[in-house]
Amino acid sequence: MNIGKWLQNAGGVGTYVPLLILVGVAALFCWRHGSATHFTVQNMLPAWNWDTVNFWSQIAFAFTGLELVSAMSEEVRDPRRTLPRAVFGAGALIALMYIVGTFAILALVPAADLDPQSGVFHAITVGSVALRLGALGMLAAILVTVGNSGGVGSTVAGIARVPFVVGIDRYLPAAFGKIHPRWKTPYVSILVQAVVSGAILLGSQINETTRGAYQFLIDAAIILYFIPFLYMFAAVIKLAHRKDRNENFHAVLVPGGVLGVWICGGLGFVVVLLGIFVSLVPPGDSADKLGFELKLLGGTVASVLLGLVLYWRGARAKQSGI
Repeated sequence: MNIGKWLQNAGGVGTYVPLLILVGVAALFCWRHGSATHFTVQNMLPAWNWDTVNFWSQIAFAFTGLELVSAMSEEVRDPRRTLPRAVFGAGALIALMYIVGTFAILALVPAADLDPQSGVFHAITVGSVALRLGALGMLAAILVTVGNSGGVGSTVAGIARVPFVVGIDRYLPAAFGKIHPRWKTPYVSILVQAVVSGAILLGSQINETTRGAYQFLIDAAIILYFIPFLYMFAAVIKLAHRKDRNENFHAVLVPGGVLGVWICGGLGFVVVLLGIFVSLVPPGDSADKLGFELKLLGGTVASVLLGLVLYWRGARAKQSGI
């Protein structure tokens, strides 16, 4: 973490600075040429469209990842005070970033002409070329690359802790619980994660366009990521009635008492459940909708079955004392 945090901090800068560039370019572009999109209340209201309905789940998915920081609470100073502040602060900034960023992008490029795989970079490039400030596009590309690298670094650092801890608990092979003698990292967990991720990237592009493969990966990630949240939100509602809820010094309580827990847990459960359902709807531009659906369902079922098999294997091993 002493080394990795610098990449993640640079990633944070590389995420917000391009946003500021985007907003600045959009404001200057609108001042000189006018907005590329005519904003009205009517065209800003959401419209139901089966071809784009699965994009709604990505809005919810944008707020995930904050929970991974709790897996590294031992490396955080005063986590009971720092993490809640980080959650509220990051949540507000994410919402602001998406709202302001969306207005800026559409001010530069009409929605019909926008590339969904690289919307921010596409809009900055269009705006900087129109304003004869091409260097901004290059700068934004570098910063976005750094930002994505930092995001991947923080995600890997958090997610790798999960199989590492499960390996220590012996529900996964004990090798997952090994620590590198020099770097003090769960290197087996990270390497296995890299190999599996590479295989999924290759498999996702079979009989599919680049855009369709990208969308498949996003939908698969959302579904698999959201399934654990279903029982986490259900569990927090059930545990709200524990007698020691107000006696645990280490707990950070949801505001509003039991009612607040029901509201937050219930809303979270509904949003996650709806996100899973809409992710199962193939996008309109998918080259093979049936193949897209079969890969998505097959990959989800295979992943859940693999997790159950590993759990049952570990449970039997612990019961037998192996």
